[in-house]
Amino acid sequence: MENFEKLFNQFLDCVQTLQNALNVSFTEALVETFDNLEQGKIKVENGAPDEKTVEELSKKYQAIDYDHISQKDKAQVFTFLTLKAVNDDGLDANQMPTPPAISTVVAMLMHKLLKDEKMEIVDPAVGTGNLLFSIISQLKALNHSKDNYQLVGIDNDEEMLNLTDVAAHLNDIDIELYCQDALMPWMCPNADAIVSDLPIGYYPIDENAKNFENHAKKGHSFAHLLLIEQIIKNLKSDGYAFLVVPNSILSGKIGADFMPWLTKKVYLKAIVELPDDMFRNKFNQKSILVFQNHGSEAKPSEVLLTKLDSLKKEQSLIQFNVKLNEWYTKINH
Repeated sequence: MENFEKLFNQFLDCVQTLQNALNVSFTEALVETFDNLEQGKIKVENGAPDEKTVEELSKKYQAIDYDHISQKDKAQVFTFLTLKAVNDDGLDANQMPTPPAISTVVAMLMHKLLKDEKMEIVDPAVGTGNLLFSIISQLKALNHSKDNYQLVGIDNDEEMLNLTDVAAHLNDIDIELYCQDALMPWMCPNADAIVSDLPIGYYPIDENAKNFENHAKKGHSFAHLLLIEQIIKNLKSDGYAFLVVPNSILSGKIGADFMPWLTKKVYLKAIVELPDDMFRNKFNQKSILVFQNHGSEAKPSEVLLTKLDSLKKEQSLIQFNVKLNEWYTKINH
């Protein structure tokens, strides 16, 4: 741990040195630092950074000895620096990386429900790639290192996609990235599975919102409701969606309108409520929503409804796994 802290601080120092020299955001300096280290040379554009900084950075890079650091450590340092980037650059709460414990629960559900075959998986709000890459690494481990997945990431923020690109490279993951509004027509084929930690809030483009059944009758519409509708449109027949959603869409006033609509469009499979201690207050609480698109193989089944205990207790995931297996056996008999 001590070594990792030292490594983290060395990288941090390099990023901040470059940030000050170029007068850019922490995110930009972070992406460029890893690009420099990967290429083995410092990018200079229009005389920036200046010679003095290039010399200073060369010494710092030498001290890091990048080529002799394991991929795992590089990826881990990058993840922690990404968290700092999101905080320092005052990015939107929607851009915060998804906690690793959530990706473990999603990976368990995906491993259970998806076939063991080649498939395309899309994350339409990929952000830093944290959720998607963590899930894929866990699925590969569960499938004896077999890589069945063609990945696509969509985000409307280019800086986020630059972070995703570096993270993919460090995690040895291939992904196609598209910079676009995910509520406009997607540039990729329909997906076998869609995974996402949905951005929450209002969608500012009312004109486009009108193309969706769940648009608000007046004022801005909820982006997360429109995105679920868009996800259904872009899922193959029999395809699955695994989404981290706000609890507010599952019950209460919004849920009363939205859930009956959803259950007509797709087959609900699971609603897994995340532990209270993961969220600052009850208004921020989230669940994992799993559904399957209608198709020749899809059929209605009993829905797995459960609430997770604190994921700080190891027992919690074990208990969830038992419930998941029992439910899966029951619906397949």
